[in-house]
Amino acid sequence: MNLKRFNMFSMENKMIGWLRHVLTAISVLLFLVGCLMLGYMAWVLATSITVTLFLSGTLIFTYSVLGVGLIFFITGLVGWVAGASEVLCVLRLRLFQYLALLILAVSAEIGGIVALNLLQLRLDDILINGWAEVNQGTRNIVQNNFNCCGFYGPKEFAYTNYPISNSCYNTIQEVNKETFTNAQQLKQSGCGAPLKFWLDDNKAIWCSILAALGGLQLMCIVLCIHIIHKLKDKAGYKRASDKRRLHDEKGAYSL
Repeated sequence: MNLKRFNMFSMENKMIGWLRHVLTAISVLLFLVGCLMLGYMAWVLATSITVTLFLSGTLIFTYSVLGVGLIFFITGLVGWVAGASEVLCVLRLRLFQYLALLILAVSAEIGGIVALNLLQLRLDDILINGWAEVNQGTRNIVQNNFNCCGFYGPKEFAYTNYPISNSCYNTIQEVNKETFTNAQQLKQSGCGAPLKFWLDDNKAIWCSILAALGGLQLMCIVLCIHIIHKLKDKAGYKRASDKRRLHDEKGAYSL
């Protein structure tokens, strides 16, 4: 009988340990995603003029990306710490904290999606706001890959003092009396249309990535609830075993 109890207790420990490892792995992944998003936004803010407007309340794209990055960073870090806890009471406390934080995070994400629908923001609006708030390094990457200049084209630089980046030019070689010279040709198309077409063509990919991240959060919620339930059963089983052992010891002493 004691051997059977020991085997059941050992199986419970293995099950909880396996679930903890899965929870820790998912939390580390969410933590890394949050680090990437926060690192990118730190680079954007450090190399663009939007850092001076950070407290103005008008940088919708910046606030949204920072908010999502903070959600993944904090929930991933708390889940990582919770999964690494060894003491039973500390593990249960950390899991309850992590569960509450995950529920708040998912609720905030759902609220953000509802707010976007209520504001009737289209993909064009998001792209325009994003282009205005990102740094020149991000624009250079887009302009080099899509062979474009500016969001609407080079005409948007006509009435501004902003310099035109080198990524707005194509380098062409001209042959003149057996000599080669490099000439700069200004790109005439804007980046707004190809960006939108690219997002539409790859909608299945980026929607799947977003759905996968949301699914990982829901999986963490389910794992937390399951582990807490297992720990509760384990604690109840341990108390019952202690009472039974104490009763047996009293019976032995009475004899």
